[in-house]
Amino acid sequence: MTALNDRVAIVTGAASGIGAASAIALAAAGARVCCADLDEKGALAVADEITRAGGHAFGLRADVAVPEDNTAMVAAAAERYGAVHIAHLNAGTGYTAGVLDFPIEEWDRTMAVNLRGVFLGLQASARAMVDAGGGSIVITSSSAGLSGVGAASAYSASKHGVLGLTKSAALDLAPYGIRVNAVCPGFVASNEAVAQLAGGMGAKIPVGRVGQPEDIAHLVAFLAGDNASYITGSVYPIDGGSGAGTRVLKPGPRA
Repeated sequence: MTALNDRVAIVTGAASGIGAASAIALAAAGARVCCADLDEKGALAVADEITRAGGHAFGLRADVAVPEDNTAMVAAAAERYGAVHIAHLNAGTGYTAGVLDFPIEEWDRTMAVNLRGVFLGLQASARAMVDAGGGSIVITSSSAGLSGVGAASAYSASKHGVLGLTKSAALDLAPYGIRVNAVCPGFVASNEAVAQLAGGMGAKIPVGRVGQPEDIAHLVAFLAGDNASYITGSVYPIDGGSGAGTRVLKPGPRA
């Protein structure tokens, strides 16, 4: 793939999971990538992996909930590579508790990262894209942004909010040649611990397996490129068919 040659991309939450896979996929398609994460060591490791594979990348620490970190992240990418054309705003966090017992500080932190952080990253990267003559922003929402999830009220609310932001920003930024879309991953084995938790969940998913970070990354890379030039304001579930409904009946003779 060379569809993203001469493009500069920023990926948040790039130290692991979907973010790492996205950074690697964008680099494989020819983009030069800024790998940003609160985990600086992890971000540097992913950037080093890309570089050793022949790509171009660098890593840095960024707390997406902090306006100055978003500004600095975009400025670093533009200074190093000359512009910003792509942003995958993927960093996120979550906390589990019933709605009656949900700590307000955890609610605020979830919103700060998952919704405010996406807004700040979108605003900073879009400003750079205006200067570059256009670009593509892909936001990671979740299947929890399409339906409620028990014991995850803040996470689900933040991911629903991200979809409203995606659609509104797509309208505002279209005149500048900037496209904004969202992906909604289902259950993804984003690290070893989550993979172990998956257990037999794959059998309950229509395609017969849990998702891998690369499944999401391939869609992100497509949405970042020119083959998706007529796509903006769209929301893409990527969940192995889990959101299609519930399979109750088994195939059998005609009733």
